Amino acid sequence: MLYPGLSKDAQFHAVMDLQRSNFQEHLNPAVPGAWERLVGQARAWRGDVVLSHELFSMVDGPVARTALEHLSWADVHVVLTARDLARQLPAVWQEDIKNRQVLTFAEFTRELSAPGPAAHYLANLFWRMQDVPRVLDTWTTELPGDRVHLVTVPPSGAPAGELWARFSRATGIGANTCALEEPVESNRSMGIAETNLLRRLNVLMGDTLEWPAYDVLVKDFLALSVMGGRESSTPLRLPDSESDWVRQRSRQMVDTISRRDYQIIGDLTDLVPPAAPDAGRHPDDVSDVELLDTAVHALVGMLHWASDHAPQRQPGWRRRAIRISQRNAALRQLRRHYLAAKALRGTYRIR
Repeated sequence: MLYPGLSKDAQFHAVMDLQRSNFQEHLNPAVPGAWERLVGQARAWRGDVVLSHELFSMVDGPVARTALEHLSWADVHVVLTARDLARQLPAVWQEDIKNRQVLTFAEFTRELSAPGPAAHYLANLFWRMQDVPRVLDTWTTELPGDRVHLVTVPPSGAPAGELWARFSRATGIGANTCALEEPVESNRSMGIAETNLLRRLNVLMGDTLEWPAYDVLVKDFLALSVMGGRESSTPLRLPDSESDWVRQRSRQMVDTISRRDYQIIGDLTDLVPPAAPDAGRHPDDVSDVELLDTAVHALVGMLHWASDHAPQRQPGWRRRAIRISQRNAALRQLRRHYLAAKALRGTYRIR
């Protein structure tokens, strides 16, 4: 089984190239030709190949048909993993904030709940990627139903390996092929205070920081390494005030999918959020005290990062002389006499 690409971003670059687009208006030199390179690696492989990236879900019909034409030599199966909207919506809002967006959670959900011709582009982007029937219809108009697989993400509390077991059944990978207990780099989530701090940072900073620098300093380091997974953070949850329309939209999607001839791995009811009591605090409900505490934590992390990455200063002649004198008793005594004489000379001058 091959997951092609010579870097961890290779398949992301391939999707960008396939769509003839860029990310955050940054022209990455690795993008041109990335899709062709990926297809070439897949065609040269003698076994099964997995092309997998979340951005494949946002392409339109013509782009999907182009991709399938380029893969016409293969027995193509479409596998889509989908999670219920109650968990997906807060996660996408946080990911948007990590990509320097500035909408509050209330503004974000207001745009999502009733999208229209003048809807915010983030709402249109969300439904292009999260409307499961739309995504499947885009990729499967020319494929028989037995080559289309929908993997539902199990609800919270399910056994840790259940999602992998479902995905392995869809792709034909042996369930015991991979050592799931091995530690892996995870996309650690930020809490309410951390996400709001980053949103306010985005408002103040705007686009003054070029995307490559923002990607490394803010998204990867500050959001993921420093603020991600803080023990004192309050997790993001869908507030109860948004539950009704989210459940209604979820049931509509499930009804549509149930009329299609897709291979379902899991249970379609996994895509309908449970009717839960109040989920806790609203994601916009954060105090200045919490923001201040989070900001101090973030500053400490950034200072450690700056210290680790600052170029080493070459000591000047004075500093080298002091270091040498500190290691030699006779030189230490000579330096004390020098400093005393210097201080005395200064006193005479003042007088």
